Amino acid sequence: MQEKSFSPFTFLKAAPNTLGPRETRVRQRKHSRLLSSKRKRGVDLEARRVPVMVRGTVPGLPMATPRRTTRTSHRLDVPVGLPGVEIRLPSLPRIAIGWRLLSAFLSFSLIGLLYLLWTAPLFQVNSVSLQGLQRISAKEVMVELDLRGQPVFTLDPREIQEKLIAQFPEFRKVEVSLGFPNKVYIYVDERKPILAWKQGDRTLLVDAEGYAFPLRSEDTLLPKLIIEAQDAPLPTGAEKETDVSRPFLPVELISGIVSIGAMIPEGATLFYERERGLGWRDPRGWTVYVGALKDLSLKMKIYELMVKKLKKEKQKPVLISIEYIHAPYYRLER
Repeated sequence: MQEKSFSPFTFLKAAPNTLGPRETRVRQRKHSRLLSSKRKRGVDLEARRVPVMVRGTVPGLPMATPRRTTRTSHRLDVPVGLPGVEIRLPSLPRIAIGWRLLSAFLSFSLIGLLYLLWTAPLFQVNSVSLQGLQRISAKEVMVELDLRGQPVFTLDPREIQEKLIAQFPEFRKVEVSLGFPNKVYIYVDERKPILAWKQGDRTLLVDAEGYAFPLRSEDTLLPKLIIEAQDAPLPTGAEKETDVSRPFLPVELISGIVSIGAMIPEGATLFYERERGLGWRDPRGWTVYVGALKDLSLKMKIYELMVKKLKKEKQKPVLISIEYIHAPYYRLER
C-alpha cells in the first residue's frame, strides 16, 4: 500500500465545514499567522546564507574568505600487462606559461639576435667595389670612407654619397648600393678637366661646367690650357648653392678661354685679372688684353690687323689692348 503524508491543514480543508462563521474566521486568522511566521523564518535563513562583502573589518560582521586555488598534479598510471595491475609514476606538476614569461622570453631572444647581428663577422663590411675611378685611387677613397668592419645594415647609402661628393669634388655623380650580407657597391663619374687655374701656389683643375677640384699629385698631367690668375674669379651668381656645388667659373668664361686658346699662337701664356679680364703674353714679346668676352671674333680680327700694321712699320709693341672694339690701342717700347 502507498502511504500518504498527513497534515492537519489538509484535513481541515478536506473535512466538511461544521463550524460556525465566527469559529471559522478565528481558525483562518491562526492559519494565516502560522504561514507568515514560516515565510519570515525562511527569509531570515536565506539572508544568513548571503556573504557580506565589505572593504574594511567591522566588528561583529562575518567576512567572506576567498578560496585558494591549488594546482593539481598530473597523474600517470602505466599498465604492466597483467589484468588489474598498474604502476603509478610520480606525479608531475602542471606548469602554466603566462604572458609575462612569454614576453620576457621574446625580449631576451630579440636582444640576443641584435647582438649577433651587430658583432657577427658575416654582416661586417669586408670589401667595397669601386667603379669609374680614373685619376683618384681606390686607396684614397677607402681611407676617407673607413667602412671596413662596420655592420652593413647600419650604413646609409645617401650619407655615403654626400660624404664622397664633399670630400672629392672631382666626382660629378656618385651612386651607392648595399648588398647583403656585407657588400658595398660604389659607382662614380669623375669630372674631366679642360684647363688649369694657377693662383699663387695653388693649382685647381676646372671642367667644362666650371667646377674646380684640387690637384692632388704633382705628377698629374695638366691640361694644355693653363691660366695664370692674379685675382680670384668673380662670383658665378649661384647664391642659393653651397660652396661644394657652386661652379668656380661661369660657363661663358670657360667657353671664352677655350676659344682664345685655339686662336693664340703656340707658346703664349693666358692670364686673368679681375679689372681687365682675360689676356695673354705673346711669345713675340708683348702683352695682349682682351677684356670682356663679348664680340670675341671681331676683337681677334682687329688684333690681327694691328699686328700686321706694326710688322709693316717695323715697330715692336709692349702692350696691345682690344678691350674696346671702338678704341683699340697699342703701346710701344720706350
